[in-house]
Amino acid sequence: MERVLIVGNGYAGARAADVLGALGGFEVLQLSDEAYPAYCRHLLPGLASGERVPEDLFLPPGDGNGRVAGARSGTAVSRLFPKTRRAHLSNGEEVSFDHALIATGARVFVPEILRHIFGRCVNVIAMRQMKEALSLRRILEGGKRRVAIIGAGRIGVLLAEALKRAGACISLVDIAPEILPTMLHGDVALLLRPHLEAEGDLSVLAGRTVASAEMEGETVRALHLSDGTVVPCDAVVLATGVVPNTEFLEGEGRDLADGIPVDDRMETSMPGIHAAGDVIRFRTVTGKTAPGQLILNARLQAEVAARNIAGERATCPPLFVGNVVKIGPVIGAVAGDVDGTGTEDYRVGDSFLRVTLEGGGMTGFQFVGLPEDLRGLVPGVLKRFDAAWVRQALAAPGGPGFSPRVLAGAGAWV
Repeated sequence: MERVLIVGNGYAGARAADVLGALGGFEVLQLSDEAYPAYCRHLLPGLASGERVPEDLFLPPGDGNGRVAGARSGTAVSRLFPKTRRAHLSNGEEVSFDHALIATGARVFVPEILRHIFGRCVNVIAMRQMKEALSLRRILEGGKRRVAIIGAGRIGVLLAEALKRAGACISLVDIAPEILPTMLHGDVALLLRPHLEAEGDLSVLAGRTVASAEMEGETVRALHLSDGTVVPCDAVVLATGVVPNTEFLEGEGRDLADGIPVDDRMETSMPGIHAAGDVIRFRTVTGKTAPGQLILNARLQAEVAARNIAGERATCPPLFVGNVVKIGPVIGAVAGDVDGTGTEDYRVGDSFLRVTLEGGGMTGFQFVGLPEDLRGLVPGVLKRFDAAWVRQALAAPGGPGFSPRVLAGAGAWV
């Protein structure tokens, strides 16, 4: 019986394990450096804040829980050798395999200057895994409530919102002039920021860097920012972006800094070695390659990879990049390619919408407002709605936007 090695138990790894288990005919060995079964990473802020318990995060049986017979938690792949089909494990063991799926996700990127400042501080946490969320939770449960979050991207903002609801005192620091710098244009993010700062004890300190840290033994007691601001803190959370976990593949002659390149069968340049999820670069609907994922993307990619490992000829369609941040009743969202110059702003219901129209079609959008006003926008990106039709629909009296009724009349694609 052929052995399939799955490296990672996130959304992609867990989905592939489920698909291969259902297809049968393989010995599946799934390895993960985490001590927990597959769980929902996007719920980690709620776990850190005390709103959830670990069991709330575990994926249910039959929905990618990764609990296959060959699943081994707490054992990492230290080095993978695709050509010889061997893997060295963190416990010193060596295993062989016939096929492999790399689904190792991403880790927090810590700039060199921050590594130099913080060293091995006991109250500095990188928010990416369950053990890190639980570590922050223990600090808060000990009565220490001042948290400095470095990085106002999606992870930092979601954590700040959750901790604010829990009654913590939050300082959100970022070098960029506005929150969510890699997600929304600055003037769009500015519309969302008041909702983040509303209520609770939360300060956004944008356009600043960490110059130094005030220490007490191995504990950070305050941050000194580039403008002279002093931020007292009981914990520091690093939310400074992510990079794909490819270090165990280094030395294989590839440039993997932005992720592993794959074809539309999710196969790498090495036959029999597939990859899916946050660890890859994938083709988007606008013809670009991009890192970063949605949960649905990762699961679809993993299923395609698993079926091809099983001998099928499945292909993954071009996908879109996107993200959503919920702040109270309001959401900020982005989908598709929003870097083009052809942007136009609209009011949809009570919400703000900026669409990007390039090459005669809709390539992306940015949105701040109520979830119900977001309906139908994602198909506009996937189908590249005709630009003239988009303008007409959004300018219609009453602001119907892309409601299902309007979508029913769409017939022109680019």
